[in-house]
Amino acid sequence: MTTVRPITGKTVLYGMLAFFGVIFAVNAAFVYFALDTWPGLSTPNAYEKGVRYNTTLTAAEKQSALGWRSAVSLSASSNGQYVVLVRIKTKTGTAINALKIRLTLLRPTHEGYDQTIGLTETAPGRYEGETRLPLRGQWLGRIAATSPSGQTYNMQHELTVR
Repeated sequence: MTTVRPITGKTVLYGMLAFFGVIFAVNAAFVYFALDTWPGLSTPNAYEKGVRYNTTLTAAEKQSALGWRSAVSLSASSNGQYVVLVRIKTKTGTAINALKIRLTLLRPTHEGYDQTIGLTETAPGRYEGETRLPLRGQWLGRIAATSPSGQTYNMQHELTVR
């Protein structure tokens, strides 16, 4: 024969404390990981960018009408740096000369590693620069090119550092 243990006030108190203790511990873990893994800022000046959205669409239409195409590649050099190569061509494949190009390298998962480098033209439509990339993995390369006549070209490429 089994004896039935009566439910007392202490049993209920311990049960409630255990229940809310588990809830509190899980929430504390969620808060810790949320604050530790990402600062929460994904787009600086989001409101201003939203207000200027029509201007962004107009610029994208102008760029699309240009028909320029770009490619970005990375190769390790012997001095521990990386050579960044950018090629820009028209839609017919003709190299575009005399551009002023700025390349911003962004690390999407880590703050403090973004850098901007200027590129020099080494051959028609071929622009190179050197930089040091301290982390392996996925990077974003944002090209900002301006022609002598004032035409602008902006493009983003994904790059993998091995």
